[in-house]
Amino acid sequence: MRRRGHVIPLRLNEREYRYLCEQVEMSGLPREEYLRTLIAGKAIHARPCTHHADLLRKVAGLCNNANQLAHRANSTGTAGQGSVDEMTRLTQEVWREVKENW
Repeated sequence: MRRRGHVIPLRLNEREYRYLCEQVEMSGLPREEYLRTLIAGKAIHARPCTHHADLLRKVAGLCNNANQLAHRANSTGTAGQGSVDEMTRLTQEVWREVKENW
């Protein structure tokens, strides 16, 4: 890591400090990295919620099942009812989770 030899003292009142701490917490970045990112003019996005990873896994599984079902339907001309039912169940589960968390 490159060395940073310049220290800039900064005084904030209580309200400013609380606001900075809230923004840093939402970003998930260390405070110094947050401030360097602001100085560089880059956009800072809020850290994703913890349920995003689980939702992405479910969507990836749904896509994988859809690909397998499409591959089977293309090769045999039909898809098994069990595969269609499983994909429908997964789709409903993902939509339920999206509705509950957003």
